[in-house]
Amino acid sequence: MKSLFYLGIFGLMLVPLGCSQNTTPVTGPSPSLSSAGASLQAAGGPGYEDAYYNDTTVKINAIELSQHAPSQAQADLYEVVYPIGWESLNVPPPQCNPCDHEGNGIDFTDYHDHVLDSVPSSPGHGEYRALWHVYVVLPAYNHDPNHDDAVNAAYAAHLPIRSEAEVDAILGETLPDNTPVATEVDANLYFLCAVVNPHAAR
Repeated sequence: MKSLFYLGIFGLMLVPLGCSQNTTPVTGPSPSLSSAGASLQAAGGPGYEDAYYNDTTVKINAIELSQHAPSQAQADLYEVVYPIGWESLNVPPPQCNPCDHEGNGIDFTDYHDHVLDSVPSSPGHGEYRALWHVYVVLPAYNHDPNHDDAVNAAYAAHLPIRSEAEVDAILGETLPDNTPVATEVDANLYFLCAVVNPHAAR
């Protein structure tokens, strides 16, 4: 289900997790996924943001890294983008409401939650790594209004998504015509992240 088809439809470039909030729109072209990390790195040290792990809200910080890593050295971090018009869909606001990580102006991808597959304080799991690989979960729009309305309703029924199991559930759901409700895109970005004290950002 990892496809860039959706991006071509809307002419949008995804904005990866940057762990700092900037809600001031600015003008300029949208960055590509490969250039987004460079501007994150230029922004300075880590910021702090909320994330979900198994129905619990935790505080994280992150430093963007340029190198790739073997899969056994990675944990998964999902950026779950809210559907267009989410305010009218009877869902609570996202954790990023909005977060213009790239400073390229607000678009709908800036309204999103962060979902972790693991945390260091979770005993008995084997997934946690300090290096998190970012995946972006999006509504699987096809630019047909009726289809996209159905996607919005089905997608919103899952929100907020607060665990990897819930990410898997929405990615596995289809509409009656067997088209997917959501799609996942590999952002090809890696963050050295830590779960920190809830008061660390103060």
